[in-house]
Amino acid sequence: MKFIRRLSQILEHLESALASLALITMIILGSLQVALRNIWDTGITWGDPIVRALVIWVGFLFVSMATHQRGHIRFDVLSKFLPERLKNLCLGIVHLASSTVCLYLLEAAWNFLKDEKEFGGMLVEGLPNHWALSIIPISFAIMGARFLMLSLEDIKHFISPDSKEEESNNTQIEKGQGA
Repeated sequence: MKFIRRLSQILEHLESALASLALITMIILGSLQVALRNIWDTGITWGDPIVRALVIWVGFLFVSMATHQRGHIRFDVLSKFLPERLKNLCLGIVHLASSTVCLYLLEAAWNFLKDEKEFGGMLVEGLPNHWALSIIPISFAIMGARFLMLSLEDIKHFISPDSKEEESNNTQIEKGQGA
């Protein structure tokens, strides 16, 4: 489990770097487009399609990162009234269901990407549209794996409530915050 957690952290750093780079590029390119249009009545022909593709990349990367940090959208109505142990079981079931949904969405995204590769056009000259859309199945695969990992952690905490405290202490020690 430690190896998987470490791999997930490395993946989050990679996602964060990619999302930051894409966001900065998107802002610079978008601002440049606005300036060129307003000042010189011109623009970069490939600018708008690239910005649109970067919006997709940034969105999917941030959603995946939110899943890693348990910051994804969820309804916490029941968890307010449930004891901690039962809350862990419910979260485990919900995360397992979320992982299953991501698996189905991964299949749909993969089929969409295959169709786009076969029948789709070009994003810009020399760059096929399916390259820009490749983040969709990648994100669903990563989110599905993360939800599965969250589910296993939640069920582990349901079975052994003391493991949550130990894990929290181990995480603090790994980050250099504990004794």
